[in-house]
Amino acid sequence: MKRISNLLSPIVLTILLTLALISCGGGGSSDSSSTSDDTSSATSESTGTVGILLTDKPADPDLFLSMNATIEQVELLGPEGEGSVVLYDDTPQTVDLLRLRNESIPFTFRDDVPVGTYCKIRLILSDLELVLVDDTPDDLTDNETHRPNLPGNGKLDLVVRGCFTVDEGNVITVQVDLDGGNSIHIVENNQGYSFRPVVFVDVLEEGFESKLVRLSGEISEVMPEENALLLCDALPVQGSSNMECVEVRLGDDSAFFDNLNYTGTPRPLSELLVETMVGQQITVIGKPDHHVASSTSVDIPPGHLPPPGECRLWEEGVPPGLQSAPGDCEELEDDVTDDTVLVDHDGVVGERYHPLMEVDALVVELGEFFQLEGSVNRDSDTSGFAMTVSAGDGFIAGTLLEVVHQIGQSGINGTRVVSKSGDRLTPLDILVPRQVQIDGVVDSSATEDTLNAALVIVDTESDDEDSERSGQITGTVVSAGADGFVLAPTTDTVCGVATTDLQVTLAEDVAIITVVITDTVSEITQGGTIQAGQSVGVDGSCNTDGYLAESVAIVDDQRDL
Repeated sequence: MKRISNLLSPIVLTILLTLALISCGGGGSSDSSSTSDDTSSATSESTGTVGILLTDKPADPDLFLSMNATIEQVELLGPEGEGSVVLYDDTPQTVDLLRLRNESIPFTFRDDVPVGTYCKIRLILSDLELVLVDDTPDDLTDNETHRPNLPGNGKLDLVVRGCFTVDEGNVITVQVDLDGGNSIHIVENNQGYSFRPVVFVDVLEEGFESKLVRLSGEISEVMPEENALLLCDALPVQGSSNMECVEVRLGDDSAFFDNLNYTGTPRPLSELLVETMVGQQITVIGKPDHHVASSTSVDIPPGHLPPPGECRLWEEGVPPGLQSAPGDCEELEDDVTDDTVLVDHDGVVGERYHPLMEVDALVVELGEFFQLEGSVNRDSDTSGFAMTVSAGDGFIAGTLLEVVHQIGQSGINGTRVVSKSGDRLTPLDILVPRQVQIDGVVDSSATEDTLNAALVIVDTESDDEDSERSGQITGTVVSAGADGFVLAPTTDTVCGVATTDLQVTLAEDVAIITVVITDTVSEITQGGTIQAGQSVGVDGSCNTDGYLAESVAIVDDQRDL
């Protein structure tokens, strides 16, 4: 069968500057209830799709068990704040940010966004619950919790550098990184916690290393000739008649694990691409593609659709009365070109199923798999390693777990070992004390807690032997230069050493954001200039040369406190 995206006339996809977007196709009529009528940046005639992926930078796993953020609404705003499009305003959703350290998840997609330019993403939070770690990991009912006040009434305006443009039929997907670890600050004398939002947004464009994305849905079509399948009901789409589908591409790095029929062992990819798999629920972990074919809406006038059971080839630009005669659908499907679409009695075939995302699969899972987080307890060899569990259903925190690498056979890939951005690693990259996330199944034949792994995600960041992660340091800038600044920290010690002034060096790829907090909103802008007198939060590491900053948040708190 021809791939559905080939049944639609492709449009060259243009992806504009920064701040998290991936593209795909979708189109439809706009929903006047979700957009204002006075925007000059959007029209009601032509639409595209905008999606939001959520992720989180690591927070201290020794301090927090979970960070539960409740998101009430997501909006797009045009230039100068004119016009708005509501992407999400359904039942408030609570997301544990700590479960998003290694992956991103789709939060919402809307496929009737008017074409035009948009410059802000507005998130409205209604609650933030911090659950602290305690010394009874087998009893989570008595953990201490805190709910810090949400500045700006929980309204976060994320300014997109350079704005972005929604074109007809395209999908823009924004990765929103709610940096929980750098947003939470211990109040002086440990009397509680305050929340100063640190949020990054990034466009999934060429050159940007997005995190892996995790999707679950139902296989609605297999495409063996193209080594791909269509996964539907996998995206939370608002106000849409689209089937919420993702095209999953299988390649040389893909692995398939079956815990429905084969106890979670690796299987040939060909077993996924048979008609009997249609209707099966699977989970896919893979890399989202930054460039996806667009869709084109085709308007078929009344009276020109073929009778039930038949199809016709509809050629764009040709008058309805000169279109080809109806015929057999399967025969006509082979004649589809870039200038024609296949039409049945219900409309354009494939338009209802055009994928909103394309993903290069690393792991496909059939059946139930455990998902655990923890730290490496014993270095890995080619057979496996040991880890100490910190979080995950079915295992008590602190459990020592043996993890087994499943070895593939000829033409069958085994356990995938990857970085958070999906780059292939080897088992020898799994070292003490790196943080890992595991997908796998329990080995029922083993005499101790053993997990046969399908996927191992390794956090390789900031584990240089000469450096020590410090968590965020806050303070006031004393003086600033081109390569760094002097910080007067709010704490008496930094990395275990007493200090009054701390020399901070900026990493080559340092990320700087500016957070302006008022009584009504917190506005977060990418970039900024570090100057004396500013209040900043710095995330990085201590080493023999001093303190190296990987990110800096400049905080301008204008509230009447």
